[in-house]
Amino acid sequence: MFCQRSPFHKHPEVEDHLKKQVDATQVQHLLEWLCTTPKTTCIRVNLLRSSTDDIKSLLLESFKKHHPSSKCPNISAIKDIPEVILIDNLKECNDLVAIPDGKEVVVDVSCSASILRGAHLYAPGVLSMETNTGLNENVNIFADIDGICKRGATTFESPNKRIIATGTVLMQRHQLFRNNMTPSGIAIEIKSTLSQVPSIGDSYLPAGRAMLQNLPSVICAHVLNPKPGETLLDMCAAPGNKTSHLAELMKDKGLIIAIDKTPNKLKILEDKMKSYQFNSVKCFAYDSTKLLSDDDCGYDIVEPPFPSNCFDKILLDAPCSALGNRPVLRNDISPKMLRSYPVVQKKLFKTAVELLKRNGILVYSTCTVTSAENEEIVEWALNKFDNIELISADPLLGGPGWSDVGLSDEQRILVQRFGPDRDRLRLCDDIYCDTVGFFIAKFRKR
Repeated sequence: MFCQRSPFHKHPEVEDHLKKQVDATQVQHLLEWLCTTPKTTCIRVNLLRSSTDDIKSLLLESFKKHHPSSKCPNISAIKDIPEVILIDNLKECNDLVAIPDGKEVVVDVSCSASILRGAHLYAPGVLSMETNTGLNENVNIFADIDGICKRGATTFESPNKRIIATGTVLMQRHQLFRNNMTPSGIAIEIKSTLSQVPSIGDSYLPAGRAMLQNLPSVICAHVLNPKPGETLLDMCAAPGNKTSHLAELMKDKGLIIAIDKTPNKLKILEDKMKSYQFNSVKCFAYDSTKLLSDDDCGYDIVEPPFPSNCFDKILLDAPCSALGNRPVLRNDISPKMLRSYPVVQKKLFKTAVELLKRNGILVYSTCTVTSAENEEIVEWALNKFDNIELISADPLLGGPGWSDVGLSDEQRILVQRFGPDRDRLRLCDDIYCDTVGFFIAKFRKR
């Protein structure tokens, strides 16, 4: 286990918030799970432009090239999701062997989590590097657990810094810490990590043909089940991983309106759609809570805002507290911020119901673990709108929703929650208990 204390140590009220939803033993089990790294890495292949066999071959070739002395990881598939490749970690997690007398590099907790999941170290995440650290030098990489290291420091001492990886330097101090410059690119190529998850760089995965994506996110697109020729809305689309998957499942035939209100995020979304060469996706910078037009202007879908009853299917992958991301090294979310998310989620949901055609499908999802943003949103929606019904979020690969937080057993079995819990209402395979925390619910408009 990476963390020896709760990831919510700065805000114990958040832990108390969880204990109001499930019992203390379950909360402790959940927090311990959040501190660990998933044992497998999920890659989604664009079957319109490649095949899983081709990507498997590229992965094995790249791994042999970059890790010639290491055993190649096991690469497997999932029968029911043909575009998915799973890469197992190299061995059981244990203490990382540091480089003797190796220089130190310090990174922030967000970057640390990415490294533990298999990413290389990109320049923006580097906080500190010792002077005279040379190109191609092997270094030890530490996580700044408390978030107190100043960017550009030459040394950093803290009782809570923790070694997470070793790697080879590709960028030196003068490249990383120039005045008024934001560095980009891979600063250190990771060689080994505390999690033992294989490091996968951009060169491993050809742009537009395959990408790293959490398994529940892949399943989420299958739950929406888009078909060629349909008109879809992705309400909170950036960075575009789910959007691109929806386009693939539609065989790039139809229309997907992808929305994000932040221009910088929209640029990332647009660039990703261009790299995948999709013709079916139109991207707009817009506030999705204001997508509904005041005018009944027919069913022409050109640009936002849109008339009511105009989309066949809608994905509402809602902004959330993101408390399902793993591994959690530190979490600074405040109770006030935690309470703010359901307010926004309900506004988005209301807009989605108005925009959805009769008999249309709405999928609601989050990457968090709180019932206030998951089961309680479902309960609220069913009470609020008499023109929607909860239906089975097939394919049901995760576990059921939590009990005693607003949903009956008949309703819990229709949604799916990805997490460490084992619920006799629906027992799921081990692979779906070792993902990120995630929630999916599916609705039909009457």
